Amino acid sequence: MDKRLLLLFFLINGATLVARQTDWRDLIDKRKFEEAISQVGNLQASDSADFTKMYLIGQAYEGLLKYNKAYQYYRHCYTLDSTRTDMLNTLARISVNLGKVQEANHYYQQTLRYDSVNFYANYQLARLYVSLEKYSDALKHYDLLLEKDPENAVILRAMGDCYIRMDFMQSAAECYAKAYWNNVENASLASVYINTLLNLHLPPFFDNTDSAMFVCDTALFYNPENKILRQKKAMIYYLKRNYVSADSVYSSLLADNDSSYVTLKYCGCSRYYARKWYDAVEPLEKAFALDSTAYDVCLLLGISIGRTYDPKQAILYFDKAEELMAPDPFWNDALTQFRAEIYLKTDECEKGSKLYYRLWEKDKKQFSWLSEMRICYDRRKRQSEMSDEDRQQLLYIDYLYISEALKNPKNETVKNMYSYMRSILERYQEEMFFKGVNSLPMITPDNKKMLFSEEKLKEMLAYLSEK
Repeated sequence: MDKRLLLLFFLINGATLVARQTDWRDLIDKRKFEEAISQVGNLQASDSADFTKMYLIGQAYEGLLKYNKAYQYYRHCYTLDSTRTDMLNTLARISVNLGKVQEANHYYQQTLRYDSVNFYANYQLARLYVSLEKYSDALKHYDLLLEKDPENAVILRAMGDCYIRMDFMQSAAECYAKAYWNNVENASLASVYINTLLNLHLPPFFDNTDSAMFVCDTALFYNPENKILRQKKAMIYYLKRNYVSADSVYSSLLADNDSSYVTLKYCGCSRYYARKWYDAVEPLEKAFALDSTAYDVCLLLGISIGRTYDPKQAILYFDKAEELMAPDPFWNDALTQFRAEIYLKTDECEKGSKLYYRLWEKDKKQFSWLSEMRICYDRRKRQSEMSDEDRQQLLYIDYLYISEALKNPKNETVKNMYSYMRSILERYQEEMFFKGVNSLPMITPDNKKMLFSEEKLKEMLAYLSEK
């Protein structure tokens, strides 16, 4: 064949291949995913070695939310080139969509081994940890990003969300503050910040209502019609006991067709406390119609009606309120649980344990209550010297905690605790050895005295050693 003809052949053929490649990218760029997928059947065996083409097909499947198919093509691309960080990030992202959490974590970590300050990998890994409720791990990656961009409102808000979930309200407020004052037009961010400030409102020690009002007014300057911010403003007035101003804001919301339960209830409550009893009736009636179990609304409605025009009807509401407030086993137990939780948080282990123990005897499936009890005593042990009575109570709780755990050998969480439980028992074994005794005294949370025998201890250790 003439050399000139041969050269022309290769030029035309090469141009055709480039055109094909360009067509694929053009389809993806124009979001014509279905059209792109329709051409997959025309692929040749040699196309499987074309990284770009395989990646574009993966994008097409991902665009159609067919994550399994996209994952297959992305994995194939990874086998063609395992060093590209963009490929690792893509695989991590698609793994998250498929619920392959461990794989996603692996790919993000691999990206960070190549590039430890990679913004995308750090940010997405932090979000992954948040979804797994590993908030401390998430904060480490957010902190790393914040070092490079300390004013980034999105990252600061994400950190605030983590602190909220960890119940670190002050730290959350600080993050939200920095985020908000870098983005004062953001109504949603302002709302979250206001909520946090109000949750820190603990009179007479702290009062953040003035700060919350300042944030609210600033946000309303940029978003004057925002219903949520107006509700926040009304609630701040209510918390400050400025009931007339609260009523004014709530009334304007009602005039703008806000018929939400919160607006109706607190509009009525504001009017009642402002001594506008007749005006309070209508919003309270509407609120009670939405929630007929709200005894506080029922009570204020009855008083408002009784003080204005119908004392007999007021009596009916009082009877209903009394019925609603009658003791209920569920709520009694809930109240007991709440009290126990607070006692343990304030290191009043005896009081908290007594309440949790009483609840546990009713419902022995609640293993977490035993865990909370021993955490309190263990924390006290680390912080200060324990009395003999404390040690005996901790021993009983440890004994009960491990005994109940061993009744659930199929529970994966319990299995993971076996070595930890063994270490607890071994400490008591050493104590018996050095004291030269074959039992240790225990005290139950309801003050019954018992003995933990060496024989029982060895039996429990033997069971754990077999696992």
